[in-house]
Amino acid sequence: MADITEIKHRIKSIRDTHQITKAMELISVAKMRKAIQKQSFSSVYLDSVRYTLKDIMLHSTDIRHKYLKRRPGGRAAYIVVAGDKGLAGAFNGNVLNLAWKHMQEHPVHYVITIGQMARAFFEARHQTVDLEFTHAVASPTMHDARGITWDILDLYDRNLMDEVYVIFTRMHTTALHEPTLVKLLPIEAKDIEVDLKNEYSAQLSYDPSPKEVLNVLVPQYLIGVIYSALIHSSASEHAARMMAMSNANKNADKMLDTLGLEYNRLRQSSITTELLDLSSGRFFTENNAQQKVGQRHG
Repeated sequence: MADITEIKHRIKSIRDTHQITKAMELISVAKMRKAIQKQSFSSVYLDSVRYTLKDIMLHSTDIRHKYLKRRPGGRAAYIVVAGDKGLAGAFNGNVLNLAWKHMQEHPVHYVITIGQMARAFFEARHQTVDLEFTHAVASPTMHDARGITWDILDLYDRNLMDEVYVIFTRMHTTALHEPTLVKLLPIEAKDIEVDLKNEYSAQLSYDPSPKEVLNVLVPQYLIGVIYSALIHSSASEHAARMMAMSNANKNADKMLDTLGLEYNRLRQSSITTELLDLSSGRFFTENNAQQKVGQRHG
């Protein structure tokens, strides 16, 4: 059984940890709200780009673009988005396990990681990381998305890969985060995540030309997919960390309550023992005094 000194030390340690987890929870709440706000600001424009591109692909018979053409090689490149640190529950594990499972079923030619946890995951499994982007998920910007997209397109244009997948965590609600795999290249209408509301059969006309229109829309679509993946992953990470820290705080409160009761019980027992010792000592003192008085009179 633990003594009072040990319990006091444990209570202090738990309280110190509780202060840290509480601060991390509040920070994650603030960062999650900022990420959600960024997503809401950009989603209208990005959805419009997706809608327009899919509309063109479904209602045009003769459109040609290098990023829409399928390649026969099957060399897959993976862009895996995870966090820069842990303490976020199963957030990193779920998305990285999804990526690893898909890689076992396809010929992996390139691995691009975003976030330090993704790099560490693949290095631990002796999988070469060909390109790495660090700290892009801490506070994603459109500048980050453009830089990543141009680097990927450069590799694709040099014919170093045939298809590109993006694996990230999609945030549906604060409590629901789903690891998701999206095909980035080549672009196919079925992979564009938007529903066309108005179906029609007429052909589209382009100004100045289909090639010029696609040259503008396609890069914007690709940048939008990368940016959306970064934002969703960032929001999901902060939401997962918020939940993990909230659970840690609840567990700390329970442990403090249990240790507080144990401390009070031991303290009360110690006080009772001290009182008994004092009473016993007084009894023996008085008894000895009476015996000495009796011996003198005798």
